[in-house]
Amino acid sequence: MSKTESFTAGSGALSGWQRGLFLTLAGLMFVVAMVGGIVALHGRASAERQPEPNPPLVVDTRSIDLRDAYTVKERFVGLLEPARQTRLSFERPGLVTEVVFDEGDLVSRGHVVARQDASKLRSERRGLEARLQELKAQFDLASVTLSRQSALKKKGWQSEQKYDEARFNAARLSSAIRRLNAAIETIDIDIGKSELKAPYSGTVASRSIDEGSVVRAGTAVVDLVEAGVRRVRVGVSVDASHSIAADQSYRLVSGERSFDGRLISTRPDLQTGTRTVIALFEVNEAEDVPFGEIVELVVERPVSSRGAWLPISSLSEGSKGLWTVLTVVRREDGPSIVRETVEVLHVEEGRAFVRGNLGKETRVVINGTNRIIPGQRVALAAILSGKE
Repeated sequence: MSKTESFTAGSGALSGWQRGLFLTLAGLMFVVAMVGGIVALHGRASAERQPEPNPPLVVDTRSIDLRDAYTVKERFVGLLEPARQTRLSFERPGLVTEVVFDEGDLVSRGHVVARQDASKLRSERRGLEARLQELKAQFDLASVTLSRQSALKKKGWQSEQKYDEARFNAARLSSAIRRLNAAIETIDIDIGKSELKAPYSGTVASRSIDEGSVVRAGTAVVDLVEAGVRRVRVGVSVDASHSIAADQSYRLVSGERSFDGRLISTRPDLQTGTRTVIALFEVNEAEDVPFGEIVELVVERPVSSRGAWLPISSLSEGSKGLWTVLTVVRREDGPSIVRETVEVLHVEEGRAFVRGNLGKETRVVINGTNRIIPGQRVALAAILSGKE
């Protein structure tokens, strides 16, 4: 082999060795980089705080405010009605000749509302007056005769019998005159009653009879409701009737309107159908509210009972008609949940007044009770937020 061939073969062998060395160094550098990355990741992971295996659940709680009583706001339905409402009618049968007022008209006290034909009564009165004049003439003659008989009797010229006849005849005629005067007075009363007058000022609510009708005694002609004075008749419970007092004002509501009513009286009997006591209120601020409108009475009365107000969201249905709440107790490993049975006494506007084994320091979970079980460790949201 020549020197030239030996030199060429040595150059090729050196190039392969260098290539192998390069690959080896590259592999070592890759391994070192991987190891460094793993070490860095482990270092970073060890620097971060590891979460607890079973972290406590954050809950929203509230301290209860125990009270010795609560206020019940009750509503009772009643009707607005006039203080007086009368169905006016004639006391005697007869022909109606005139009805003065129509429905909706205002009537003053004493004004004539309707008239009845009284011509027959006036004719009878004239006949009685004529008979009265006749009796008076007879009585005058009997009085003169009695005077003469009395004078003759004193002189002894007349018998006792004649004197007694004259005396008793004058007495009989006097009684007949009084009886006839009474009959004329009765006819005058009937003539006066042929005009139907308003017993008080009011409004004609309805008209049942027109002119030309022949009515019986007691047949309604018009309905008159008193103007100005209005009343509300409400049926209240027995407990509520004990908490309201006469001459006190209470709030009444009709639709969107609210006004005060003064309690006039409560009936002593109990309505058998509704088991309520009727209370009457006088109102002066509801002139534009029509009669018959539904009116609500709002009564607030205190009820003595030891308990606390809780939101409805904190209550869960228990067994046998009872309810339960979740309370927080302090333990060595932190706050924990306990279930307590309570009795719901009153509910209003998204809250309930309950009583049970609750103390002043008791904290109640107010929402999210469906995701909590008794014995579970919890964290109080108020403490974590720095509010307590």
